Amino acid sequence: MVMLKSIDDKNNIIYGDLSLQKNLKLEFKGSNNIAFLIGSSINFNVIFHGNNSLLFHGGGSSFNNYFKNCIDIQNNGICYIGRKSTFNGVFFRICEGKNIIIGDDCMFSWDIWICPTDSHLIFDTDTYKRVNFGKSIYIGDHIWCGQEAAILKGSFIASGSILGAKSVISGTKFSNSIYAGNPAKLIKKNKFWSREDPTNGDWSKEKIRQFSAMQKEDFKFNFEKDKFLNPNLLESKLEKLETAQQKLEFVYDYIYNNTNKNRFALFENSNTNLYQLYKDKNQISFSQLKFDKLENKEESASKLFGALFR
Repeated sequence: MVMLKSIDDKNNIIYGDLSLQKNLKLEFKGSNNIAFLIGSSINFNVIFHGNNSLLFHGGGSSFNNYFKNCIDIQNNGICYIGRKSTFNGVFFRICEGKNIIIGDDCMFSWDIWICPTDSHLIFDTDTYKRVNFGKSIYIGDHIWCGQEAAILKGSFIASGSILGAKSVISGTKFSNSIYAGNPAKLIKKNKFWSREDPTNGDWSKEKIRQFSAMQKEDFKFNFEKDKFLNPNLLESKLEKLETAQQKLEFVYDYIYNNTNKNRFALFENSNTNLYQLYKDKNQISFSQLKFDKLENKEESASKLFGALFR
């Protein structure tokens, strides 16, 4: 894969073919940030308020309402969005150098809030020590999040989960399960969901009968210890990396290149005592990718940045 690469005078870098991005808005207010865009996107609205942060998009995702979707990244954070997810109105705020990691084929409704930190500080009255430090959020593959939900710091939502409307999500939520409420609690186990939409007006009685059952294995997940991307191990590795470039290389090799269906699948009885993260050695690593600098193209990098960023 050959990608275009452009750099501005503050060492903010864009990787990707910008002709494939529809209604893209990137705003860099700091320096040493990276936007890594694979394939196409629709209505991305991203503001880098600080320095040394990373936006990674795996391709094919759409933000269906430009004005109600925003990714706000402060210093040293990561916003990773995998392949082919849809967002109808989600506000991401990435603070305290923490991360929001979202897998593939997720579906988010509107007025959803995702943030890995609290808005203000809380201290213990005896020790005077802070008690509410930020914690990264990990969201697996094929997650359906209902309208007006809030996903709080430290959440891990395993693949195949369904999050009910107006739910407040924290902690670990297991695969193929439904959660709802404030705080969100387990409602049902052993369930999967599909994108067919009975609200679009063409659902006759015949079509309703047609979808009365779905014999499909695509969205049933299983725990695979050797391929599981343990969020605790991912976070431990990311905490040790200093630059946005180092983080980009790591998430590309370990998250993007891990295409195993069950990479984020977890159940209550799963044994997560792992000693190392899985890396697919059959995939092309980041170090093997080739990049064409946009400065060598007919359009200069300065012209490109002037058009995209303000």
